[in-house]
Formats: sequence, structure tokens, C-alpha cells
Amino acid sequence: MFKLKLYHNGIVNSYGQIFFSNHQWFGYLLLLASFVDPYIGICGLIAAAVSVVFADWMGYNHESIRSGLYSYNSILVGFTIGVFYQFNFAFFGLLILGSFFTMLISVWLAAFFSSYRIPFLSLPFLLGVWAVMMGARGFNAVELSERGIFTINELYSFWGPEMGKLMADIHAIKFPLLIDVYLKSLGAIFFQYNLLVGLIIALGLLIYSRIAFSLSILGFLTGYYFCDFFQANMTELEYSYIGFNYILSSIALGGFFLIPSWRSYLMVMVSATMIALSISALGKLFFNFGLPIYSLPFSLVVMLLLYALLQRYNTNGLNLVQYQLYSPEKNLYAYHHRLERYKNDTYFHIHLPFYGEWFVSQGHEGKITHKEDWRFAFDFVVVDETQKTFKGSGEEVNDFYCYDLPVLSPAAGYVVTLVDGVEDNLIGDVNLGENWGNAIVIKHGDFLYSKITHIKDASFKVKLGDYVKKGEVLATCGNSGRSPEPHIHFQLQSTPFVGAKTLKYPIAYYVSKLNGKFTFHSFDYPLENQNVFRITPTNLISQAFYFVPGMTMEFKVENGAKKSLVKWEVFTDALNQSYIYCGASQSYAYFVNNDTLHYFTDFKGDKKSLLYYFYIAAHKILMGYFQDLEVKDILPVDGFFSGESQFIQDFIAPFKIYQKVNYSSTFKKIDDVMNPQYIKIISSAVAQTAGSVHGEMNFTLELSNNKISQLTINDGEKCISAKRII
Repeated sequence: MFKLKLYHNGIVNSYGQIFFSNHQWFGYLLLLASFVDPYIGICGLIAAAVSVVFADWMGYNHESIRSGLYSYNSILVGFTIGVFYQFNFAFFGLLILGSFFTMLISVWLAAFFSSYRIPFLSLPFLLGVWAVMMGARGFNAVELSERGIFTINELYSFWGPEMGKLMADIHAIKFPLLIDVYLKSLGAIFFQYNLLVGLIIALGLLIYSRIAFSLSILGFLTGYYFCDFFQANMTELEYSYIGFNYILSSIALGGFFLIPSWRSYLMVMVSATMIALSISALGKLFFNFGLPIYSLPFSLVVMLLLYALLQRYNTNGLNLVQYQLYSPEKNLYAYHHRLERYKNDTYFHIHLPFYGEWFVSQGHEGKITHKEDWRFAFDFVVVDETQKTFKGSGEEVNDFYCYDLPVLSPAAGYVVTLVDGVEDNLIGDVNLGENWGNAIVIKHGDFLYSKITHIKDASFKVKLGDYVKKGEVLATCGNSGRSPEPHIHFQLQSTPFVGAKTLKYPIAYYVSKLNGKFTFHSFDYPLENQNVFRITPTNLISQAFYFVPGMTMEFKVENGAKKSLVKWEVFTDALNQSYIYCGASQSYAYFVNNDTLHYFTDFKGDKKSLLYYFYIAAHKILMGYFQDLEVKDILPVDGFFSGESQFIQDFIAPFKIYQKVNYSSTFKKIDDVMNPQYIKIISSAVAQTAGSVHGEMNFTLELSNNKISQLTINDGEKCISAKRII
């Protein structure tokens, strides 16, 4: 059963791969289109089956086989053999041999070009079909076919009068010349010079991807008018068989290998002119060998441009696809989602160097000492409800709330500088001779160091050269150096020296409080006179979202009168990415837990499954509890829009995206702040089109017994309840 499913998927996906797609329904449609001419269709199907079966028999990677990577070129070879040679016993031997040979070339070129990070495209087809054509010249048992001269008559004799009449009626339609040649060019990709195949492929292309469809037209028109301008000497038949070079290259460059944008559309137009030149040059060269160039211009130009783009120092907005989703729309929406979601993210996450709530007594560009080269620094103290920094008279260092409180490592790193032995000042005094007082500098990465100063004498818990973890206690707050009262001076810098210039670098995550309301900040800068909190995980939340490989979860789901059991399991893939897998829906939800946040990064599978609802409901959850605190995020637009609105957005998405999905999660209830046994989190996803609400989904997450105990979904039409049983 597994083998049959592997072979089935490999064969169907091979057809989609011709147009850079992994959508199976599109593969089925292309398979159907190939059977308009049944001889060509049968040959393509046999070629795909031979390649998939032999690839499995030889032990190649199942994922590559399933995707059709090793077999889509063989289909094109099968189409060619079906067009040029008569059916007989020798014919089928040549077909099987040519398919197997092309599959081996695909494996070889995949390995060869992977080191250059460029695809092999249709080179295996070209090498395979040239080998077949030249080899067949010496095989007397293989005879050339006269099929393809009277296409309608041939289809009439095979399919009967109904098909013959349909083909005649379609060809009798007086399409404008450009549309006629465009459709025939699409059909020519399947070696069938008729409008019906072109119409089927065009319809499938439009349904599969509006961007790919528009790109195919743009590339074709550019090539057509370029040839017309230079008065290229081509008959309509020649142009149609050459036209698919423009179509395939435009889809490849405009939306598959490059993120769709006005720049990628411009690149499509540039590539079309290069292909036109290549067609003229290569056509004359290969004519001397009696070989057709077929898709050679497409392969050479696309590979040349992709390799050239990989050598750049600056993308200038022409961005290569890093994570292939096999759809121009998905590539585009995912890119913009990541760009917006992580636009302020930093490689090293720096946290506040203390526990609990502190007050920013001086921030960036502070008027007292944070000036010029030292303007990007923070001074922190602890205040009471009246904004006083001390209790009692405030004449002794022990009167100050922050004095002797722990100072923490803002991130992992090595202690590279440590100054100790400077005594605390009397309140109001300053030590200008030892300006920074007791200090510690930690190296987090090349050219990124954190410095904490005015530390209490002899309070260090670490020594020079130690490796410290994020949140590890380093020392305690003191009043040494230029410090009239106890406080922490904190800054980032690019060198390890105590007196180094400051570096503007954001705090990864923290919470501020104003008038009793909490606000979550990510990769931001605390403001002067702001109360800020380092986020400390709440045990119930961190335990509930502690998903480790091998862990299983089962839910009893009630969707109206329908009841079911759903089981999930946690895995980690070869790239060390963690994900939750639902076997019943074959869905994957990838996530990250960095001890401060749990957040999902990607979803693949059924968007009506419970796992997808959980992916939305828990898209971004803070690990520390703050009453009524709202965490905001954005969601990918895929799955939230459909119909006419999505259809139009897809067409103009490379130039403007007006759809958006806003996410928020809010802490609403806790039974015991100190030792919680129950927490309720409310989350929502609001889809908007040009600012107007398109739809809304609301969720309730209930945590108890150190796990997610209940998930409730309400989208306005249905209410689904999932209770955790394991």
C-alpha cells in the first residue's frame, strides 16, 4: 500500500512539476490534458511510471520521488517519443530506456547543481531526448511517425465523432492572433499543437495561481513583440513551439525562484529578450546537428540569471525564495508575513538585567549623563507607588529599594572584563576618579557586548572568563563610581572596554506598565520614566506549552452533534525544527519556544483541522502572566480569504497587499498569582480587507494540571470544543 501511494503521488506530482507546482489537482488536470492526444498521453504516463518505479528500486530518496523531482523530465521525453515514432515493440523498448536514462540524468544533475544552489530545470529532458533522437537514427526497428499532420482527423478516429466535432468547433473559433498563439504555445509544452490542450492548461494555471497566469502572459507578450520588432523569421508553428520558453521562464523567474514583485515582473521582461536572442543563436547552431532546441533557451537563461543573482551583495528588492512553497502566491504572502513579523528581530536576544519591576530613571539621550558617545544607555532603579526610590530618610544605601538586588546576565556569553574593589559611595557623593565603579562586560557575539556598572563591591558571583547563561545572577546592585544613589547602568557596545561607546540595540522582550495597564514590547527600547518588567515564566504556562519530541496529546472534540478523538504527536525534523503532527488530517504546525514566548512559525495541511485552529489560537503566547496583557501579532493571509476578494488580491499582490489578519492573545483569568492552577487565555484572529473587517475567529485556551486542558473555537457560524484527555 505504501509503495502504491508513493508511486501514485510521484506520477501525479511529476506533471505539476512541469509548471513548478506540487498541487495534486493541478497534476491531475495536466495529466488529463496530455490525453487529448491519447498516444502522447500514454507515452507520458508510461515514462513517469518507469522513472518513479526505477527511482524507488534503486533506493533514491522517497521525498524526491514523491515530489516528482526525478520524473517530470521523463514525461517530456515520453511526449516527444510519442510524437515522433510509431507504436511497435521496439518503440516501447525505446520509451522505457529513454525514461530510465532521463531519470538517471536528473539524479546526476540534481547532485551536481545542488552545490551551486541552482536547479537543473529541463536539462535532463534535453539530454535525454537528444540521446534518443540520435540513437534512434541507427535503429531500423524504430520508425518515424506521420502522426500530428492531421490532428483533428486523428483524434476523430480515436475518440469518435464527438471529440472530433469538439476539436473542429474549437479550432473554428476566431481567436485574436495573440490569444491563438499563446494557447497553442501552452499546448506545445505537452507537444500538442491544438487549442483544447492550451485552454485546459490555461484554465488550470489560472486556478492554480493568478500570479503564474499573469506572468505567463507577460513573458509571452514580451517575447512575441520583441521578435516582431526585430522581424524574426518564424512561422506560427515555429513560434508556438518556441513560445513555451517565454512562458516557462516567466513563471520560474517571476514567482517561483523570485518573490513576486514589480521587480520580478521586470526581470521576466528582461529574460524574455535574452531568450529571444538565445533562440535565434541556438536554433542556427543546433540545426547543423539536426537537433531541436526545445526548452534549451529557457533552461540556460533561467540558470544563468539565478546563478548571477546568487553572487550579489545587495538584493535591491529582487529577493530569491529561500523556503519554497511551490506557489507564487504562497511564496509572496509568506515572505511578507515573515518580513513584517520579524522586521525588528535580532540574532542575539538581549533581556533586562534584573528580576521584577524597575523604573527607567534615565534612558537614551538622557539629559544627565547619557550624551554623545554614551547616549544609548539605560539607568534603572526601583520605586514605590509614590515614585520614591527609597524608604525612610534615604540617607543610607540600604534605604534604597534597588540596593543589593540581584543583577542578571542579559544573555548568554563570556565574562571578558570585570572590575571590582570600588567601595560604595555615601548617598549624594560621586567617585569621578573611578567613573564606572564596579563593572562587568559580557561578550555575546562578535562586536556585541553588554556592560553593567555601579555594582556593589565584592558581590560578584562570577569571575573573569566564565561562561554565563541568560538570567544567571552576576552580582548585586550597588552605588560605586559616578553614582549619587544606588542604580544599575546598562548599555550595549561593540568592544570589551569599560569606557566603550554605546551601541543602539533593542531589548528583545519586556513589559511596561502605565496607569495599571501592562503593555508587551518586542525588540524595543524602554523609555525614560517608564516602569518595566523582565518577563519571568509562569510555571503553569511554561509547562502547558512545553512540547518535546515524542510527546502525545489527545483531545475529545465536539463540533455540534459530531464527536471525535484527535491525536497529536511532537517531532523534530532534520533541520532541528519542532512541530506538532496530526496523523488524521496529515497536518504539521511548526513552533518555537524560547522561554519567553511560544509562537508558531508555519502550518502545512488541512485548514479545517483542530491542529490548524490551535495553530491560530496559540499563535503567540507569552510565558509570563500579566493580567489583561495583550500580545499582538499577524497571521498569514492564506486560508482566511476566498472568492472574488482573494482572486483580485492575488492578481495585484506583487504590487500591493491590502489583505491582513491581525492576531491577539490576552490573559483573562488566573486563580492564584503565586501558585496558579488555572489560567484562561482569550485569543482572536481578525481578517481585514483594505481596513474593513472580513471575518473573525475567537478562541479560548484553558490551562490546568500543567497542560492545555480545553480549547474552544467560535467563528460566528460554529462552536467547536476540544477537551484534553491525554
